[in-house]
Amino acid sequence: MKKYFGLTNTEAEIMSLFWDFGKDAFTFRELSQYAREFLEKDWKKQTLSTFLSNLQKMGLLEVKVKGRNYIYYSVYSRQEYINQWARDLIRTQFGNSLSTFVAAFTSPSVLSKEETDHIRKLLDSDD
Repeated sequence: MKKYFGLTNTEAEIMSLFWDFGKDAFTFRELSQYAREFLEKDWKKQTLSTFLSNLQKMGLLEVKVKGRNYIYYSVYSRQEYINQWARDLIRTQFGNSLSTFVAAFTSPSVLSKEETDHIRKLLDSDD
């Protein structure tokens, strides 16, 4: 089940390595070690390779081969990914209409006054 902006929990955990550890690239060995130490997952090579391959197909990771090492790079920062996911959500679920998306939150019980004021401020800004 996809739970984190379109990613499974495991996919999100793997991406968090790139997003949270402040490192641009990781070798396959480093990712495997991270999975054991931080995620407490003792995956076989094929299992981790499958997750990484899926993240590549989704456009989130790129891989380069240097000698005998596979080096994985994140294509997007966390915020860039979330922004892209939100744009895709609006396009696919709300007919590419931001106003239709915002209308889903117009019920008084959905947004607090502070949230409504914040949205108004964002819409009124020139930036």
